[in-house]
Amino acid sequence: MRHIGLDIGTNYTKATADGSNVITFPSLVVYGEEKEWSLKGKAERQVYVGDEASYMAQNVENVEVLRPLHEGRLMHSSYIELAKHALSMLNAESDRFVATGLPVKSSKKERSDLVDKLKNTLNCDVLLLPQPVGSMAYAGVNTGVCIDIGFGTTDVIVLADMEYLKGDTLLVGVDKIYENMEMTIRNRFGITITPEEMTKLLSEENFRVGKVRGGKKIAVSRDDVIDEYSQFMKSWVERIVNRVNMLLEGLSISLVENIILTGGGAKLPDVENEFKEHFKDIGDIQIPDDPVTANAKGFYRLAKLYAGEEKSEADALEQEQEIKKKGRKKK
Repeated sequence: MRHIGLDIGTNYTKATADGSNVITFPSLVVYGEEKEWSLKGKAERQVYVGDEASYMAQNVENVEVLRPLHEGRLMHSSYIELAKHALSMLNAESDRFVATGLPVKSSKKERSDLVDKLKNTLNCDVLLLPQPVGSMAYAGVNTGVCIDIGFGTTDVIVLADMEYLKGDTLLVGVDKIYENMEMTIRNRFGITITPEEMTKLLSEENFRVGKVRGGKKIAVSRDDVIDEYSQFMKSWVERIVNRVNMLLEGLSISLVENIILTGGGAKLPDVENEFKEHFKDIGDIQIPDDPVTANAKGFYRLAKLYAGEEKSEADALEQEQEIKKKGRKKK
């Protein structure tokens, strides 16, 4: 049986069939009109997914651009198109057990409907979990707090021995920074950039966004906008922290010894340091080696566990937790 960890986020979809190698593509589905010319001799398509959809959205007019998740809610069936595309890229065509996630505060009906659609469309077994659980499983933490900063939302969850205690979905994600940054760039440079371009602009030091405007080439680098970014980022982090503190109020200190910061927002410049400063009086902040893919990798581990093919996985999670506790006591 193939085990699949699938994390479909607002901005990017991540999936793995081995727990280490992760494919990533934009969570975009584009429904287009018939082209006037076709130069490659291929049959016309009405649906474009992932990177092709991103290209179509940036360069072609009169197309419908859809993201299946919006403000923590599952909006339409394009989610299934992304799942099908991910499995195709992984060459996982049959005999699959898929573990995936939705925002913490998604409704029971949304969760039930999605599981049914995935099972019927993909012909596979499905395990659906709150999204931050993936990062906690990947980190080997079964008791603690996870702050998962995605593109459209921030999900917070508190677990005790891998049991859900409480959680919330905040309508504050990376998109709030991007909206402010996009407006800044448009006002200063006269160009508009996509969320995918913004991610690269802020995360890759030497990346430059280039556009043609008014008969000229306009290019923007991170250095051009880093001061404005720093101002937006600090107030954004404080907003998330205030909501997280409300959720943690009154909890036993044994539940907050492990605080994991994950998701695309954790990779933005200086975000890790800001969170560590805010939580220094509660506990240490841990960040997975790659917070963008951590949910998918954790879902893969849980797929193997719940499929019953790796019973030692649960024991491994407990052993990792005990090792970390002993390490802290020695310090």
